[in-house]
Amino acid sequence: MKMMLKIWTQLSIGILLLLLCDLSFGQGTVEAEFDTTFHYQFKSLKDKNNKKILIDQSHNTIYSLSYGQETAREMLDIMKKDGFDVKFTDLTLDSVNLNSTKPDMLILHGMPNDKIVLGSGDKKEIIYKSPLSDIEVMDITKYVYNGGSLFLFLSHFPGGSGALPLLEAFSVKFRDGYAYHPNFPGHNCGLCSHFLMTPKNGMVNINHPVIASRLSNEYMPDSIKFLCGAAIFRNPEDNILPFPKNTINFTPTHDGSIDIEETSDSYAGMIGFNFGAGRVIVCTDQGIFRSLDLLIDDEKIPVTIHDPDCDNATLFLNSIRWLTKLQ
Repeated sequence: MKMMLKIWTQLSIGILLLLLCDLSFGQGTVEAEFDTTFHYQFKSLKDKNNKKILIDQSHNTIYSLSYGQETAREMLDIMKKDGFDVKFTDLTLDSVNLNSTKPDMLILHGMPNDKIVLGSGDKKEIIYKSPLSDIEVMDITKYVYNGGSLFLFLSHFPGGSGALPLLEAFSVKFRDGYAYHPNFPGHNCGLCSHFLMTPKNGMVNINHPVIASRLSNEYMPDSIKFLCGAAIFRNPEDNILPFPKNTINFTPTHDGSIDIEETSDSYAGMIGFNFGAGRVIVCTDQGIFRSLDLLIDDEKIPVTIHDPDCDNATLFLNSIRWLTKLQ
């Protein structure tokens, strides 16, 4: 049973967001529309939940943009309905900030690199540098080790690897390219796969505690859409959404050609693990819980929390409850 209110009529809200993103090779610029119709229905823990969530908007994440919160409307609403005290911060993510706010969970939603241009003309070169300072990496890691939790969202090339120093601190391996498998081609056969993940095809790990504790009730996420992301891996038991065997990591080269970095049986799109007294979830699909409809070649593609054919909202609810030890 899916505890959702499914609304099949799309409201016209008159807001079109132009996304200058290359979702996969050959797809180019797309438009996106904010969804305002979906409202996830679930039994709230509001009466016994006193947990705090701190969301970063000091770095170049989606929340640093004027429309950022609108694109995450439903996930923010789920957190508030479940009783979480949600706050945003413009301050550096160091021990001073974390000790003063005392969050139970820190959310970094997207972490692109800072782009630095050296020289000009024929001598121009572009280098990418993580926006996270050494102090932030150390203090976030200590915060988790001492009992906090981190929900980290990444993206794919070229805006994926700004959190690489933080991933290395947690022993997470990251491939800043496009995860592709021929059984799940991207839109118009693009090389950034659109995965449909279920327990039956082995891409929803029913043994992971985010999923396993929900097997006996209505909050079992059994159909997840994961649209275009990068590849990560750590320990096999950490996988929440493992990619299929023989998934390929494609990375563009400087001359625009396609470079196959490697093929692996161990890639995942979403992992979760304990670290000291705390917990971490890393997800490489930045849009997996956002309230957007992509408009590509006159086709509307939900991204994806409001897709009536998927359980992404359920996965999000289970994830934040596991991270904050409510389940």
